[in-house]
Amino acid sequence: MINDAGREIPETITGIRNVSPYRNQQKERAGKRMSPPPAKEKTTQFSQSLEEAIARSGLKNGDRISFHHHLRLGDRVMEQVLGVLDRMGFRDLIVCLSSVMGPSAAAVLKAVESGVVRRIETTGLKSPLSEALLDGKIPEPVIFRSHGGRARAIERGETPINLAFIAASAADKRGNLTGMEGPNQFGSLGYAIVDSIYATYVIGITDHFTDSLQERAGITGNHVDEVVRISSIGDNKGIAGGSLRQSRSPVEKLIARRTMEFLLTAGVVKEDFSYQAGSGGISLLVTSYLKSYMEENSIKGSFASGGVTGDLVAMLKSGLFKTLWDVQSFDIDAVQSLKENLFHREMSASLYANPDNAECMAHKLDVMILSATEIDRDFNVNSITGTNGRILGALGGAPDTAYGSRLTVVVMPSFRGRIPTVSERVRTVCTPGPTVDALVTERGIAVNPRREDLFHRLKNSSLPLISMDDLIGRVYQLTGKPDLPEEGHEVAGVVEYRDGSILDCIRR
Repeated sequence: MINDAGREIPETITGIRNVSPYRNQQKERAGKRMSPPPAKEKTTQFSQSLEEAIARSGLKNGDRISFHHHLRLGDRVMEQVLGVLDRMGFRDLIVCLSSVMGPSAAAVLKAVESGVVRRIETTGLKSPLSEALLDGKIPEPVIFRSHGGRARAIERGETPINLAFIAASAADKRGNLTGMEGPNQFGSLGYAIVDSIYATYVIGITDHFTDSLQERAGITGNHVDEVVRISSIGDNKGIAGGSLRQSRSPVEKLIARRTMEFLLTAGVVKEDFSYQAGSGGISLLVTSYLKSYMEENSIKGSFASGGVTGDLVAMLKSGLFKTLWDVQSFDIDAVQSLKENLFHREMSASLYANPDNAECMAHKLDVMILSATEIDRDFNVNSITGTNGRILGALGGAPDTAYGSRLTVVVMPSFRGRIPTVSERVRTVCTPGPTVDALVTERGIAVNPRREDLFHRLKNSSLPLISMDDLIGRVYQLTGKPDLPEEGHEVAGVVEYRDGSILDCIRR
């Protein structure tokens, strides 16, 4: 089957019940009404060990378990739990992850090699799992879902979770969980909230108890079956690791300044506008430039959302945004703000990006700044693989916010290490071209032909507009047309669109 992104999709894929190829959709502002969550009224138990809690959960071989990645590079819960499951003799489990990186990626690979895990469902993964996928060491294809797509699949019952393991920086005597107290506080529990509501059994894991969390519970005790105290959930210094980085590159600074000029010329930076930026270096620079402009011109936005950084916290404190909606806290400044500021709000992945959620914040965005590994002439965006096929990144919330935002802008250099990032055809389609409005590079700005209104607004400006074909041609003159390795035929990974249809396959 050929989908609307021009990719060949097999009629059957291991791990996917009904294979549906992606079809182009126009951007819509309203979400669908989602079904109410199942009623849960529980009295939380407190266990002495993970073994004891797991034994009571009813977990069986072949079941689906889940974890979140809010501790990012500092997480040690996943490693400990998978080790216990191995010692208890569990096999052929499906692991449903909000993402995985650092030591946790090595722990999941070890669980795959020992037979504890047979399938991985995630928004992204890092080394050594990324190499293992391409080397054929994971028994079933890895399924990549966006943050909104993961929430949708869980709520619809397409990925029923038998047992959710939820790391919390603190718990109280009622079983309430939070990421905002204790020695390893990491902020929002946004990615785990859906798991807590819909999983058959929920085990909270913490290294700190307190008498009462009162209003700070990200997950309430009626959704938690058991709480286990361990010596350490990890190191919260690692929450700023992974894809989050500050840029010192002159080229990236140029792109960020040009992006800011583009936003101003497009007329989107105005009173009550809403905003989100990714975690890449250029995106963070754009946020910094935006802060200065809003201060100088007394502009106040309505909200900023997504993963929250110290820059966004400073903008909230200065009154530049009325509200921050936080699905993941990226640094300690964000954690402190979430604890102290009533206008800094914790949100679930469902509220953030689920296409079925009528209140979906991604559908209320005016501006979205995206990072990527490559983009093609049809504005299809790749954020998982490099041009050579290596796995470098994740879907994250990109497909969700690109669909929902009124203006979606990809920011990236036109080549990295003499390898073009603009091409005739991306290696892997992660965010479909019809949902992307413009690309900003150091060599010019390309506007999607679908956005004639945007092009006409910009054409008489001083901005360096360029067609995608001309941009690709100029880059190829500098780098040469890359001679890339051919893809194999075996499906090693599947990229789902946020509605569950199949965008692309990663082959080995």
